[in-house]
Amino acid sequence: MNARCPSKLAVAVTASLTIAALTAQAAQPPGKPPPKPEALVRLSIEAPQNKKDLPTPRTYSSGWVLALKLEASASALGIAASQAPMTFPGTHDTGYVVFSDPDGCLALPPPFVRPEECVGLPTDETYLEFTNDVDQVGQPDYASNPERAAALADPAQSGAQTFIGWEDPVPDGNGGFSEPGHPAAYTVGPATGGTTADGVGYGADDDLPGLVLFSDTGPGRTFNADYSPVAPRQLRNLAGFLSLVGYTLREPGGKTTVYASMLVPYGLVAPVMFADDCVGPGAPFCTGAPKYRLDGGPVTVGTAPSAQSYPDLFDARSFVLRAFVVSGTAPSVLQDADGDGDVDAGDATLAGYRVISSEETVTLRQYHDTVCAVGLANVVYADFDGNGSAQYPYPCPAGPGQITPPPD
Repeated sequence: MNARCPSKLAVAVTASLTIAALTAQAAQPPGKPPPKPEALVRLSIEAPQNKKDLPTPRTYSSGWVLALKLEASASALGIAASQAPMTFPGTHDTGYVVFSDPDGCLALPPPFVRPEECVGLPTDETYLEFTNDVDQVGQPDYASNPERAAALADPAQSGAQTFIGWEDPVPDGNGGFSEPGHPAAYTVGPATGGTTADGVGYGADDDLPGLVLFSDTGPGRTFNADYSPVAPRQLRNLAGFLSLVGYTLREPGGKTTVYASMLVPYGLVAPVMFADDCVGPGAPFCTGAPKYRLDGGPVTVGTAPSAQSYPDLFDARSFVLRAFVVSGTAPSVLQDADGDGDVDAGDATLAGYRVISSEETVTLRQYHDTVCAVGLANVVYADFDGNGSAQYPYPCPAGPGQITPPPD
């Protein structure tokens, strides 16, 4: 192929699609709008699932599976492997499902090795990139999109959010303090591997760069230094926490399908809480009602310290995850450009991305368990009343394991 002469395959596919579109338009009844064209990628959330007229799925605080299925349209030109003589990508290899190639010259981004005649040309293809790979936080991994791998290994781009809270004074056992109270940094959300090239962190994924995955609750939201939400609303792409990406070359229906899944880590979608558990004259005289802020909201008077109230607040919430796919590399941060209150595919389009899939959401609930079982995720201690104390001790009793049925 060359830049001036499109491939015969591309010309044939374009012609057949044009004829099909004109035929469908001619057959459409008068006054009725034509049907929407098929998405290039049909995305579905396989787990957890929302079923009509059935209860919202319930997950545990961590260890649950988020599984996505990306079914390429039959109109795709085919699959391009990252380099010759490979025909199709295998384990640790990168592949590209190509939907269009206007100039007939494959100029895909690295790690694709371009034909000599296509070197230096801009990327004009519409495509879905994937690498068959497994990622684990802290474990080096080099099979991926190199640009995204470098970004996910840079804490400044992909690391967890850090807030300044309050660390209580440390008693010395003699009625005084060995260390005074002071501001302290608190990191929220799951571990991201720091500078390790593990392919894990906030942002577009290294193995499925086009995927966008948002949660409107928890550390995926962006906040100002004072913990107020950024306006307009901004969300961080959680796709960088994917654990596995693989594909089926040809399903029974004739379509190539990419599968992606994540063993969801503790704290990825859990709300962020600022808590003052010691309100009143100061420790140990915490006579006032505790106070908290949840996901950047107003200061609220609680009924119990965070160790007891956080699980209940966690359990009462519904969590909404949103997913869609763009051609090329997805945004790592996206804002609500149209002002409708959601950060979604429409905002990606306004930001200049080409959305190539359907947009899907799943609503779920989570069971947090007691602080003694799993600890507290995403809790930052803050001295709201200025008494020099923000924490209240919570004893954890020992006991045997037990059988417990799943909650409703």
